[in-house]
Amino acid sequence: MTSHRIYRLQSEIKNPILIKKKENLLYLTGHVFDYRAEEYLLIKPSPRPSPKGRGGQDLVVGFGSGLEKITWAKRADRFKNIGKYIARNQTLELFGEFTYAEVKYLRVKNPGLRIKINVKHSPVDYQRMIKSSEEIKLVGKSMSIVAKVFEIVKKQLRKKSWTEEGLAKFIMERGYKFGAQDISFPAIVASGPNAAIPHHIPSNKRLKVGESIIIDFGFKYKNYCSDFTRTVFLKRVPPRLEKAYKQVEKAYNECLSLRVHPKQSDVLRHPERSEGSVYRLPRPSAALGARNDKVLTGNDLYQKAVDVLKEKHLDKYFIHSLGHGTGLEIHELPNLSPNSKDILKENMVFSIEPGVYIPKLGGIRIEDLVYLNKSQVKKFINISTNLKENIIK
Repeated sequence: MTSHRIYRLQSEIKNPILIKKKENLLYLTGHVFDYRAEEYLLIKPSPRPSPKGRGGQDLVVGFGSGLEKITWAKRADRFKNIGKYIARNQTLELFGEFTYAEVKYLRVKNPGLRIKINVKHSPVDYQRMIKSSEEIKLVGKSMSIVAKVFEIVKKQLRKKSWTEEGLAKFIMERGYKFGAQDISFPAIVASGPNAAIPHHIPSNKRLKVGESIIIDFGFKYKNYCSDFTRTVFLKRVPPRLEKAYKQVEKAYNECLSLRVHPKQSDVLRHPERSEGSVYRLPRPSAALGARNDKVLTGNDLYQKAVDVLKEKHLDKYFIHSLGHGTGLEIHELPNLSPNSKDILKENMVFSIEPGVYIPKLGGIRIEDLVYLNKSQVKKFINISTNLKENIIK
C-alpha cells in the first residue's frame, strides 16, 4: 500500500536518512507503532528509477522489534549497527526528532560514520503535505464526528449550566460515541477573560451569560486528525465583542473565498517538497499585495486575514498564525504564519483560524479544516459561523 511513498522518497533524497517520528513511520509503512518503543527506518537513495515505480525496497533497513516484522524490510538489525549500511562516501542525515543521547550513541558505536543533523523538517514531512484522496476522506470522516459533537454541545448548553472543564470533558467523551479513535488534543473551553488566552487550559470557572466562550476540539479517525473551533455566547453578546466577532468572521470568509489557478512550476518548487501543482493568484490582488505571477504562500493568506482585521483596528489582537497543516499530526506542514514560504498546492489540508484576543474582556476564534481542490478552498463540514446561530438561548 505504501511502497510508492518509499520509492518517491528514495528518488528525492541524496543521502541516506534515518526516520524515527512515529507518524512518518506510519505514513511510509502503513503500520502503527508503539510510541513507547524505539524503532527506526533507514532509507537509502535509489541509484536508478524503477521501470514499474516500485522503488528499491532492498535499500530499506529496519531497526527495532516492530520494524523487524515488516516483510519488505530485507534486513533488520540493532540500532548500534546502522553505520555498516552506509557507504564510506555517504553521510547519514538525521532530523529534529533525534535526541542528543541518540546521536552521541550512534557516533560512539560507529566512529567512522558521518552524520549531518538538520534542524529543518524531514523530507517525509514535506511529502506528507500533499494528501491522497484516501487521506482527505479520512480527515473528512474525522471532521464529521466533530460536527455531530458540536450540535450536541449546543443543545447541552441550552439545558444546563457548565464549567469549562466539565464541558471539555463532555466533548472528549462524546466523540467516542461517534467512532472517534482518540482525541487530536485535549479540548479547550475558554470563557470570559480566559477566552483572551489562545491555549487556555479549562478551569472550574462556570460559563456565564454575555461572555464569549471559545470551544476548540478535534478527534482522530483511523489516525487522521480533525481541528475545529467556534465561539458561542449565552443569551446575549456585548457590543464590543459583537463587532470583533463579525470582523473575525469576515476574515475567515475572505480566506475561504480564495480562488487560485493551478500551474506546474519545476523552478519554483522546493527541492525537498512533494510534487504537485503550485498555486498562483489568477489576477493582481490588492488584498494580498501580490502580482498575478507571484506564488501564493502561507504568509500571503495570513496577511490577508491581518488586512481584514486591520480595518477595525483589531490586528494587534491577532496573536497567532492563521493556520497549519493537519493530517496524521494535528500540527504539520504547511504553515500559514508570518514569513511562511510554504507554497499552497493541490490536495493540501490546513486550518483557517483567525482570532482576536482582548485582555480582560474575552476572545473570538473561528476555525475549520479545509483543503485545496481544483483551484478552490473547500470545507469538510458546514457548521454555521453566523453570530445569531451561535448565541445559545
